[in-house]
Amino acid sequence: MTVRLITEGEYDEAMHHALDEVLLSRVDAGEIEPTVRFWYRTGPAVPLGRFQAYEDEVATDYIEAEAIDVIRRITGGGAMFAEPGDIITYSMYLPADMVPRDVRESYEVLDEWVIDGLHRLSFDAFHEPLNDISHEDGKIGGSAQLRADDAVLHHTTMSYSVDIARMLKALRIGKEKVSDKAVKSAEKRVARITDYVPDSRDAVIDSLIEALDAEYGTTTGTFEQETLDRAEELAESKFQTDDWNKRL
Repeated sequence: MTVRLITEGEYDEAMHHALDEVLLSRVDAGEIEPTVRFWYRTGPAVPLGRFQAYEDEVATDYIEAEAIDVIRRITGGGAMFAEPGDIITYSMYLPADMVPRDVRESYEVLDEWVIDGLHRLSFDAFHEPLNDISHEDGKIGGSAQLRADDAVLHHTTMSYSVDIARMLKALRIGKEKVSDKAVKSAEKRVARITDYVPDSRDAVIDSLIEALDAEYGTTTGTFEQETLDRAEELAESKFQTDDWNKRL
């Protein structure tokens, strides 16, 4: 079974998370084919894990001053800092029979094409259980999943060239100034693709797409109007609201 590949559209963070929920539900209902999409953001954001407490995870003063969107995901996991051009995010929406039932195994299997795409650029990445993509010098990115009755959402965010000092300011409560020691410590835990390969972000994504096509076979697709309409409504009614984003 091939997958539909979508690489169109720049959206704010709320719309991206609404698209995740809508596309998962439509694959679950058998309305659309298996789909993979790459995200293109319009501004900086912190995707918050579904079960995280808002004020425990973000530096609220800095977030508000810098107009950084904080949007709660529908998946678990930790908070991330994402700026357009510095991060690579993709989502997979697959029928359940395309995904191993064992959660641990599923992360490794669904990471295979990504690791292959990075290897094509001579970037020595590997899967690190449970849900990380890593380099020997640190973590490149992490994945999260949500399982519906007959479909699985698997999405991943990887660091292309994240600004670590800015990341720490956004994610550390009350820290308007980040020490050099803190930045150096974080650099030991976070690996950035651009530190090891000269390729542009677009070139990295192209390599990932080549690997995706080799693994699954792809057809180029676009969003159906119904998907966009439903996502826009959901973004407004749920993902842009404090009731959802600050509920914990």
